[in-house]
Amino acid sequence: MSSHDASIRPPSPTQPSTDSLLRFRPSTDPVSPVTAEEHVAPRADDRLDVLCQHLLLDTPDAPVVQRPLTWAQTLLPDHRVKITAPDADPHTAGPAEPLTGPGRTTLATLHADGTHLTPAQRQILRGAAQALMDSVTRHVLHDQLAQATTFTAAMTDIHALSADQHTPTETAAAAMHVLHRSMRVDWSGLLHVQDGHLTLVTDAATPRGEHLTALLTRRLAYGEPHTLPTTHTFHDDYTDSDGAIDHLLNAGVRSAAWLPLSNDSDQDRFVLLFTRQDEPAIWTAQEQRLLSAAARSVSIALERDAAMQHLERLAQTDPLTGLGNRRALDETLQTLEGQAFTLGVIDLNGMKRVNDEHGHASGDDLLRTFARHLWHDTVRAFRLGGDEYALIDPEGTPDRLQHLTDHAVRATQAAGFPITAALGTAGVPTDTRSPSRALRLADTRMYAHKRDDDR
Repeated sequence: MSSHDASIRPPSPTQPSTDSLLRFRPSTDPVSPVTAEEHVAPRADDRLDVLCQHLLLDTPDAPVVQRPLTWAQTLLPDHRVKITAPDADPHTAGPAEPLTGPGRTTLATLHADGTHLTPAQRQILRGAAQALMDSVTRHVLHDQLAQATTFTAAMTDIHALSADQHTPTETAAAAMHVLHRSMRVDWSGLLHVQDGHLTLVTDAATPRGEHLTALLTRRLAYGEPHTLPTTHTFHDDYTDSDGAIDHLLNAGVRSAAWLPLSNDSDQDRFVLLFTRQDEPAIWTAQEQRLLSAAARSVSIALERDAAMQHLERLAQTDPLTGLGNRRALDETLQTLEGQAFTLGVIDLNGMKRVNDEHGHASGDDLLRTFARHLWHDTVRAFRLGGDEYALIDPEGTPDRLQHLTDHAVRATQAAGFPITAALGTAGVPTDTRSPSRALRLADTRMYAHKRDDDR
């Protein structure tokens, strides 16, 4: 099942590239290393400086940059005004003013090529530098506010999913829709991890990532289980990741967020995968929090679904024998509407004697022993209550049900319980086309056999 969103938008053109993010270093300490802690949680001013530098150097044609430049160029017609990197040669670039970011770091330089500037012209250049940084900073702050608003709304929507009574597939599809709307994600999917293979459950994609759907629709081998991350892992550059899946690399995945979901089995579990195609890109701390929140919501849906399935199994299971109960039989008959099968109803003789002579605990042992020997690879067995059982065989005949009943009687007798059993059978469609009528017919035939045995 796939869930594609035609409204998924590409990232904003002012979003910093990976190169610009990795390039930025404060000019006050150009050789200081960036630690893992700084990468995850940089200071707010440092983040603003990164974004401002990206605008100045990587997108100089943006209106927020061009408007102040045009104003400066108009006031300095004899000089070519331009923005250069902070490490440009100051002796060849001409008069210059530093472009200082909110963190008091020199991000770039505003140069005026040509002859020496007069004091008035120098003041114009200084004012242009200030106007340029005011314009860029104001744009970045506005963009950050808009992004914060988007992320807050997305986080609210993601958290609300954990309270909705949706299936895990529906929850995952809804979460992916929110995430594609709130950040750059080229492809996302809920995958089932089992027996060394990945199987796609549901996904969402932009045009850049939609070819991954065709790849993962197949049951995809990934190698040894120990190669997969067991915790939330964010690969900024997937090509440098240990255990990267070759199929994903060949499909152009360059950044990946791998989020395993809670499951008791290492061999049978689910995972949320988010990818960015064609070039590496950093997963910001804010994005990581949002993706982890989505994983929690889907995990809650999986746990709720598992609990409901467990309760459903309990509701359809006879607690004494572990066989299906009458409710399970009725629901099974509904699913067999229009199919061929053979139905048998069994009643034990001798149960009352065991209860009277040895107590009800022995009677319970009798019922469990008989049930245990009704096991067959194609036959489903049910306990209807008391000492009555039912058998359904989609592939067999009345003879097979009789043989299975006789085997269970002999095994129970060998365990020390003096019982016999009466069996009545009915076939669909040989005796009737209605599963419910087949049950009544088998029950009638069982009582007829029981009366014959009592004579």
